[in-house]
Amino acid sequence: MENEKIIRAFGILNRTFVSFISKSLSAKDLSYSDSIFLVNIGDNEGTTQEELAHFLAIDKAAIARSVKNMEGKGYVRTGRSKADKRAKELYLSESGKELYQYMQLLNHQWINQLLGDLDPDEIKKFNQTIDLISSRAKSL
Repeated sequence: MENEKIIRAFGILNRTFVSFISKSLSAKDLSYSDSIFLVNIGDNEGTTQEELAHFLAIDKAAIARSVKNMEGKGYVRTGRSKADKRAKELYLSESGKELYQYMQLLNHQWINQLLGDLDPDEIKKFNQTIDLISSRAKSL
């Protein structure tokens, strides 16, 4: 059935990406899970833990644990939001910014390996489709 092919493909993409990133980060003292948050903080410095949880559809407690861990390693720093004193804004430290750049390189390598020979129209259509699917998944 076509649905099983889609589910299998999502699984293969996820497992191979996690493996690729995990192996690449083994010497950096950063887990795959933490790397997701680090990249998203780097993409939107000043974001709050709550905004990150909503954007990534991940439990706030998981983000809080990861932020605490990355703060301890010196990759992330927090500050109180001026708009909401209860909220913590998230920023990358200098070492966090270096790791962010490394993660960007890894992500580009991965995407180029997978999509490098597709034409721009195929990539555009794929991006539109995967965005739609992700949005639907977040609403479940």
